[in-house]
Amino acid sequence: MKKSSVIIVICLVVLLAGALLVKSFSKEEMEVTALGDSLAYGLGDTEDNGYIGDVQERYEEETDKRLVMNDYGVPNDTSTDLLKRLKNKEIAETAKNSDFIFINIGTNDFIKSTDRLTKFDKKELQTNQEIYKDNLNQIIKKVKEKDSAKTIYILGIYNPKVKYADMSTVNEAILNWNRSTIQVTKDHQNVAFIRTDDLFINKNKKDYFSDNLHPNEKGYALIGKRVFDTIKKNSNYK
Repeated sequence: MKKSSVIIVICLVVLLAGALLVKSFSKEEMEVTALGDSLAYGLGDTEDNGYIGDVQERYEEETDKRLVMNDYGVPNDTSTDLLKRLKNKEIAETAKNSDFIFINIGTNDFIKSTDRLTKFDKKELQTNQEIYKDNLNQIIKKVKEKDSAKTIYILGIYNPKVKYADMSTVNEAILNWNRSTIQVTKDHQNVAFIRTDDLFINKNKKDYFSDNLHPNEKGYALIGKRVFDTIKKNSNYK
């Protein structure tokens, strides 16, 4: 065998061994990126970074594997803000390279459309809802690798006025907003909607919220369990 051929064979063996080594390491951990607003950030929970920390704890306990979390949640961000943040190559590439992605966005779009839940002009809501849908479509495209099997999970918004959750006009508006999110998810492969609007109905707000909008540790645990139960149904979660 010629010397050059021997060198090529050795190089191929080294490359193959390296690929197998990377694969073996990948089996020991999964990488997740969280994008969005204060709910992705975990505002209101000082213990374990909101529902993200809860999902991480549940995952590692059940699989004995490490869950690497990249949390890019920013309080007060709207879908327009998130779209701008994804111009940051580090954030966009981290998301693309993750095994799955959580997106919490839309709450601030909704709140600003309702003047902090005090007015519900259907025309204004519809206009802002269309802007949100367009932004969400672009967000998904920016973080989704072509032909990738990874799943992107979009969390729905909820009614923070839990005391009146079964009769508030807020509910109808939130229901319509969540329906628009579901419409967007149906336009993309491997994108799933996670419902949250039913989690706090008839709950004592003082027990589950740190302020008028953000859950406390106990409230985030409800969201975390819902998210974890959802990703467990996905065959790629391990």
